[in-house]
Amino acid sequence: MKTPFQTRDRRAAFTLTELALCIAVVGIALTAIIGVLPSGLNVQKQNREDTLVAQDAQFLIESIRSGAMAIPDLTNQVDFILWRRTGAQRQEFYFRGPNYQEALPGTVIPLTASWQVTALLGMPRFEAIPAGLVQNEVTAQFRTFSSPFSEKPYRGVGGRPDPSRLETAMRYLVTSETQSTPTRPPLVLNGYTNVVASNIVASQVLRIEQGLSDFRLTFQWPVYRVGGDFRAGNSRRSYRTLVRSDRDLLTTNFLGTLHPVYRFNGGRTNAVPWPN
Repeated sequence: MKTPFQTRDRRAAFTLTELALCIAVVGIALTAIIGVLPSGLNVQKQNREDTLVAQDAQFLIESIRSGAMAIPDLTNQVDFILWRRTGAQRQEFYFRGPNYQEALPGTVIPLTASWQVTALLGMPRFEAIPAGLVQNEVTAQFRTFSSPFSEKPYRGVGGRPDPSRLETAMRYLVTSETQSTPTRPPLVLNGYTNVVASNIVASQVLRIEQGLSDFRLTFQWPVYRVGGDFRAGNSRRSYRTLVRSDRDLLTTNFLGTLHPVYRFNGGRTNAVPWPN
């Protein structure tokens, strides 16, 4: 005679050990997936930064090579430019962009026009003066031109930019280096011409040198705040090109520094003939 327990069907089921093993496998898989997500986001961030820097580098190189005088929104994207002179003459100047509110050491001069930015970035690496050879070092801190509108400096009531936008914008440092190799003897200038109130030579007839210039821009990013200072990250890229162009005199008193400044004129010829 069969008992009720013997006639009941036996049905398969998971044991506690099997459930624990399943949970362990799922946990290991989720840990691996979650660990990959930050790496993917970091790669996406680096690709975005590389793209923005590459676009800005092309824009700056073409602006300097062509001698652009009026570039909309250029000064708004500049935090500051440091111009340091070493060698036979030691000087240091800071040029402040209109939206940068941080304190800067030493002599600070406001940037008011885009040609001042391109002239500084296109300054020759080495310069001969009566006292000897001077080395110019120019470093600029920019906010990306290609960034979305949410990172652009929007001016509200009172004409001051929104500080939250300026803090979230991607920043980078740019170091420029220009070394010229004249292919013709330079003209001897007896004096500089200053014919307009804006201190810019209207008739560009003073051609300083003609030849090939090795022009290089080195980018370092991202720029982040450490206490009250900004520092550049480990990402670094250099862009180099040859500029076949003349240089024209822009002003004999560059932003109050009593220093002449020149610009590439995009290879345009002018009225001054070269001696044979």
